[in-house]
Amino acid sequence: MKGIQSISIIGTGNVAFHLGNSFFDQGIRIASVYGRNKNEAEAFANRWKSKSVEHISDLEADLILVCVSDDAISLIFKQLPTTQKIAYTSGSIELSNFNEHENIGVFYPLQTFSKNKELNLNEVPFLIEGKTPELSQELFDLAWRLSSKVSFANSLDRKKYHLAAVWVNNFTNHLAFQSKAIIDKEELNWDYLLPLLKETTTKLLALDPYDAQTGPARRNDQTVIEAHAEMMEGIQKEIYLLLSKSINDTYNKHD
Repeated sequence: MKGIQSISIIGTGNVAFHLGNSFFDQGIRIASVYGRNKNEAEAFANRWKSKSVEHISDLEADLILVCVSDDAISLIFKQLPTTQKIAYTSGSIELSNFNEHENIGVFYPLQTFSKNKELNLNEVPFLIEGKTPELSQELFDLAWRLSSKVSFANSLDRKKYHLAAVWVNNFTNHLAFQSKAIIDKEELNWDYLLPLLKETTTKLLALDPYDAQTGPARRNDQTVIEAHAEMMEGIQKEIYLLLSKSINDTYNKHD
């Protein structure tokens, strides 16, 4: 049988945890695990009936999957043989940054990961890129064993997807954090906001974001906006006013 039959994983974070679990569930052998946190690496290895190693040079597999922060990727690659098949999971790092490696690719799951939240990877898009057509196809086939949504994407398109993902996920999450900060400060009930949050997400699955927009900035209700602004201060107030202006400008420009 051709293709990638064994994987070694570098990293013990959220992405490594979920990908490793999915590989294991699909019967893909995880040969070894390396992480700076040795206890976590051992726990992962035990979970996947694998072994943890103390040195990156001890890793052996058809593919080494690097699941670390963007800042650490280059340092990791310097410790791996240039002929080894390697893939990394970053959305923003270009493949051309690593010219010294012959057999390198990208295995990018377009999703947010948390260890304490179960996730069905079959619904997660995987964006694949490789330095060679052969590696690209092998990574595509590997991703296809985990997900029904797999496609090839060059580095520029992947960076654009990642940028858009930051807006829709990371910034949305931070806005929820700011909302909860108001609720907690005033000792109100955060649970009352959860049905609204759920409906906001559900509506975006059915409508274009432009059509789904509501609220005082959409209506250009400056009285409400000014009253809200008086209830806040600092960066929270700045964010509120800037987003309100962006919404107002968007709809005044089109209406």
